[in-house]
Amino acid sequence: MKYILCCLFAILMLCQAKGQSGLTVKRDTVIIKNEFVLQNSSRLVPGILFNNGNGYTEFKKMRLENLGDTAIAITGQDTIRFRGGGGGNAGTEPFPLILSVRSLNGSQQQLKWWKAPDDLYTVPRVGILGGSQGTGDYTSIPANSISGRLTSYIASVTTGGAVTNYSYPGYNTRKMMPNGANQWVDNNRNITKALADGNKIIILVTPSNDADPRNQYGGVTPLTETMANIAAIEDACNRAGATLLVFSGFPRHDFPEQSARIQQLDLSNLLLKKFDGRCAYVYKLLEDPANPYQLNPILERGDHAHLNDQGAAVAFAVLRDVLTGYYTSNTAISKYVLQRTLSLNSPFVESQVFTTPNVNYANIALDNNFYRIRYFNRDGTYSSWSNVVQGVGGGTGGPAVDAGPDQTVTLPATLSLSATGSDPSGNITSYVWTKQSGGAANITAPNAAQTTVTGLEAGVYVFRCTVTNNSGAQAYDEVNVTVATASGNKAAKFNFSVTQRQVAGYINLYGHPHLGVLSQTDPASGIGLNTVAASAWAPNGAASAVENLAVVNDGGGFVVDQATLSSAFFTANNTAVNNLQLTGLTPGKLVKILVTGNAVSSPRYTKVAIGSDVKEYNATGNSSKAATFDNITVPADGKINIAMYASTTSATPFGIAAVVTVEEKTGEAPVNQPPVVNAGNSQTITLPATLSLSATASDPDGTVASYTWTKTSGVNAVITTPNAATTTVTGLTGGTYVFRCTVTDDKGATAFSEVQVTVVNPNVAKTASFNFSLGSKLVAGFVNVNGNPHLAVLSGTSPSGIGVNTIATNVYVHNLNETAKDNLSVVDDGGGFIVPSAVLANLIFTASSTPTDNLQVTGLTPGKHCKITLTANAVSTPRINRVRINGAVQEFNAVQNSSKAAIFDNLVIPADGKINIAFYAKDASSYAGLASAVIIEEYVN
Repeated sequence: MKYILCCLFAILMLCQAKGQSGLTVKRDTVIIKNEFVLQNSSRLVPGILFNNGNGYTEFKKMRLENLGDTAIAITGQDTIRFRGGGGGNAGTEPFPLILSVRSLNGSQQQLKWWKAPDDLYTVPRVGILGGSQGTGDYTSIPANSISGRLTSYIASVTTGGAVTNYSYPGYNTRKMMPNGANQWVDNNRNITKALADGNKIIILVTPSNDADPRNQYGGVTPLTETMANIAAIEDACNRAGATLLVFSGFPRHDFPEQSARIQQLDLSNLLLKKFDGRCAYVYKLLEDPANPYQLNPILERGDHAHLNDQGAAVAFAVLRDVLTGYYTSNTAISKYVLQRTLSLNSPFVESQVFTTPNVNYANIALDNNFYRIRYFNRDGTYSSWSNVVQGVGGGTGGPAVDAGPDQTVTLPATLSLSATGSDPSGNITSYVWTKQSGGAANITAPNAAQTTVTGLEAGVYVFRCTVTNNSGAQAYDEVNVTVATASGNKAAKFNFSVTQRQVAGYINLYGHPHLGVLSQTDPASGIGLNTVAASAWAPNGAASAVENLAVVNDGGGFVVDQATLSSAFFTANNTAVNNLQLTGLTPGKLVKILVTGNAVSSPRYTKVAIGSDVKEYNATGNSSKAATFDNITVPADGKINIAMYASTTSATPFGIAAVVTVEEKTGEAPVNQPPVVNAGNSQTITLPATLSLSATASDPDGTVASYTWTKTSGVNAVITTPNAATTTVTGLTGGTYVFRCTVTDDKGATAFSEVQVTVVNPNVAKTASFNFSLGSKLVAGFVNVNGNPHLAVLSGTSPSGIGVNTIATNVYVHNLNETAKDNLSVVDDGGGFIVPSAVLANLIFTASSTPTDNLQVTGLTPGKHCKITLTANAVSTPRINRVRINGAVQEFNAVQNSSKAAIFDNLVIPADGKINIAFYAKDASSYAGLASAVIIEEYVN
């Protein structure tokens, strides 16, 4: 204040001294060049020196008036505005907060303001989500990656900070969404997991895999879906009080499709627009100036997709600037003060005080109050008030009403509704009950707080009670009511149309089903219906739905509500294709399903099939006919597929459906007992004999409907009659096989049995099988060779004397100091297993696409012939594996591989009894050459 008064004194003296010579006022110092007379007998009275002229200056009393937080005035003079020091910006006014409000649920709202930097500078918990770019696996050492540099930075600016990396190669944004969001979510590496672990800063290294049509998690993710997925991740962060920072897209040109490359740029621009200061925009910094949509070659590791050390440094620098820019230091803040008022015409009063600087939100009850907030610095200065926001719900700011808890009633009971209204600043003058949704209903006393409702039918209703106070302000609350039939069984009815057409008691699906899947769920029963797939519907021109049809009584009355028959879906298919699916049914229950439709053209014979049961009706002028299926057993997944199609007896075939109804019945279907099957005893045969397989099966409560023979392990085999109980198998070679016979009964239950067959090749003198791994992984019939081959030469010898070794350490290129992996996921690729699944769970590798001999088979008999098989399994994509022996090259796709291998037959064994093998990646995008197993067979001759 002393400084302010001195400034005022100086300003006024300068103003009054105009025309006086030799007077200079500089803050509280006065330099007198000519005569200056000061007359003043006052003591301890604030005042000013006032120039009366004629060389005299007079002392006058001064009174200051406070005009708010940022201005003062001298009575009778102009207002003077000032700025106080303190806060995060010394010498300037502390910047005001920005306040926002949003609804959390039906009873709470959240006020949120400036994000507290303590999340970064005081024991920060940081989680990283991403694909391979976020893992840190592609720089020379992990510390040089984006995640590695972030970990080092956090350690340098904080104490006790922690960075947890949830990224995984190949992941797209679908994998990172909250639990239950889709079928691909990884609950151990998604946003739900990262927040549950206590992370308050989430960094999304935005994956480019969304643009990859070959991605194993649903293929290409459209740009709109990617943005929606990221929005869901951000919402989860907001609800947990965490902050989401995102990278823009990254240039990537290993995609052959130009559209996929362009999608990365479009995504980058959308993310920058949405997240602004929370977006680390790196796209243009990493793009090759000479080749748009491509990674700069000096910033990538050579695979056209991943950053090298220099590229990661560029990307991290942008992230660091985003972090330090967003989290401005606030160590000078002492408290936040939140105020509220019922009306903008009334003064604000203090609501809450927060004395912890890193608090940036408050969860409070829903109301209509107006709120504002400011912060105070430790030196006594404070910010301006924030913007004013209004609560998003009814509460202390006006009338409020509670329509009571949700109810379930069983017909023929009468529904009773009761509302309680209140207003702390006035009186409730009226109640009005209305029906918002549902079927028929009669509200007996709509203008009373309590009323009954009659004339109900099965289904779900929403009733609303609106109250008005003496000032005319209103509030409302709604209550959900489920009306069940006397049996209490679930039921649902669906009608179809082009545009939305609500019919009481029915759930409406509308649109043209050949343009996209249509789906609705009955909120009362949870039963849903969808149109399966656009390809399941054959349109007529541009349409697969019709409305405004004439409806007449065909003499049999109406099997469904008359209004539902004026519109319908149709298909030109005349073969059974599942195009309607019921969901949400109770497994094991018996259900009754009805499908009907109406048409004006003739003939329109329509067939409906559920499984093998097919029914038919003529839709032309129809009101009473339908395809009715009774006592259908709901399968374990709660879904029933329906095929609606045209009968071939129709000259212009169209299948017509206007309505589907479903009703669960009392009691459950008897539990189907599975069949029993025996595939026979283990066998040993000697080539060239033909293998014969024979299975026996029975079903305790029905019949065996089918047999299916498959090979689950072994090399070459041709099953001559795979769908018969007895079959022969040809094309066998020496080795061990496992064949499986699966039987299905008349109700769909299955069972299987397996038989092991050993095939002896009389032309094979000796054999050897080797499996490779990082740690010891023993598998029956295989010699385990384990370790990192870039660190030491690995070797093993079989009982037959045949051995294998990894030649030299320098022929293996490591990744993160590893050239071996264990415990990979193994699945059947549809061709069975060429080696046991336990063998395919582990491997050795070289991160190279250069053909270099890196395996050697020893102990072979010079001059004889042999057969060598090499196979491998990988989880990342792409992994096209190449194998070279004696100049001949074979390749196979190792991704999720169980049956493919490189097989070299009739190799001539050289004089030293050794054969060299080279395995390597097809190209840089395939990343590495892999080997899980090598099998050697030496022939007699």
